[in-house]
Amino acid sequence: MINFRLLRNSDTALWICAALLVIIGFLSIYSSTFSMLSKKSTVFDDIRPDPFMFVERHLVSFLLGLAALLLFSYLDYSHFENTWLWFYGGMLLLLGAVAVAGSQTYGAQRWIGIGFFSLQPSEIAKLVMIFAVGRFISVRGGLKTLSDLLLLGILIGVPFLLIFKQPDLGTSLVLVAITYGMALTGAPSLAVVLALIAPLLSVVFCFHPVLWAVYLIALCGLLWVLKPGLWESCSVFGAGLAAGLLLPQLWNMLKGYQKERFLSFLNPGADPFGAGYHTIQSQIAIGSGGFFGSGFLRGTQTQLQFIPQQWTDFIFSAVGEEFGLIGTMLVLLLFLTIIWRALAIALGSRDLFGSLVAVGIASMYLFHVFVNIGMTLGMAPVVGIPLPLVSFGGTSLIMNLASIGVLQSISMRRVKLFF
Repeated sequence: MINFRLLRNSDTALWICAALLVIIGFLSIYSSTFSMLSKKSTVFDDIRPDPFMFVERHLVSFLLGLAALLLFSYLDYSHFENTWLWFYGGMLLLLGAVAVAGSQTYGAQRWIGIGFFSLQPSEIAKLVMIFAVGRFISVRGGLKTLSDLLLLGILIGVPFLLIFKQPDLGTSLVLVAITYGMALTGAPSLAVVLALIAPLLSVVFCFHPVLWAVYLIALCGLLWVLKPGLWESCSVFGAGLAAGLLLPQLWNMLKGYQKERFLSFLNPGADPFGAGYHTIQSQIAIGSGGFFGSGFLRGTQTQLQFIPQQWTDFIFSAVGEEFGLIGTMLVLLLFLTIIWRALAIALGSRDLFGSLVAVGIASMYLFHVFVNIGMTLGMAPVVGIPLPLVSFGGTSLIMNLASIGVLQSISMRRVKLFF
């Protein structure tokens, strides 16, 4: 039975923003596939494809996602804390099934076919890892020692490697972003904070040997001043050093097309008809939209299919071309509102687990939005992650709506109700 007193405590802005983004997603998916699906078949001229085919598939995913949203909103989020191990084990089984019997598309093995639906377990892993990391940190009352951080690394390392080998670099990085956001929120000690930040800065500076050497010397000086302890200092410095040394090995593990995407990010014009093609065409599309946009179904780049599979990772370019600066700013405003409300819900949560989960979802959305929109503008490498609630993708839409449901569950239980 629906508890309307609980419903009154839900976050209205969160409902509205999620609904508007889903509507924008439907419009953009229809627009970016309309011209392709409206053409006559080259084999049977009397057969016309259904221009609503992708929209209809997206609608099925939306209905499943809506059911997940309502279910996760209705359930007390504390259930996810108590059953996280079942979720974690199920996630590993699904990721293992992908490695053994997953279907392969465009050189990536990420999906499991279930009838007419393709399940992508790596999308499920994002929400499951938010529950797992939240439980791990909350039961300890925060990350207080480097041993806690090491155990957390093992917890996330297993699904990270399984997803990285698919290969799915984008989702692997999302798991890292989620973990960092939650770990820095979970009352970490000084040593833990340094151990989290040192490897990141090392990765940034290691591309230039001189800057990397200066950074390592500065890190030693900082540790000397702060004096976190001999063991902690050695561990922090070791983490920074290892990150810089292991990055070339990680680079060698990437597929050829993944390396080309990173290189094209640095110089898209070096391969304008290859790795840099998507980025260049996306920039043209967004730039041609101007202030008000070309109009719905009137974008040249979108309707002439200059951007292959624009309805997935590059859906933002369709928004920019046909709805202009006004449309893109609206999308950004809606996402920023969702992230803001997630952080507000985290601050008002009744317990640490709820706060961590809300921060984890906020971190997930922030990373997705920053990288996805950055890809379309040439400000981030193309790593293949969708725009939440907007891009075409069944499992992605379902899990993002489920995440909204989890946020509402935390929001609705901030105040103790008397029946």
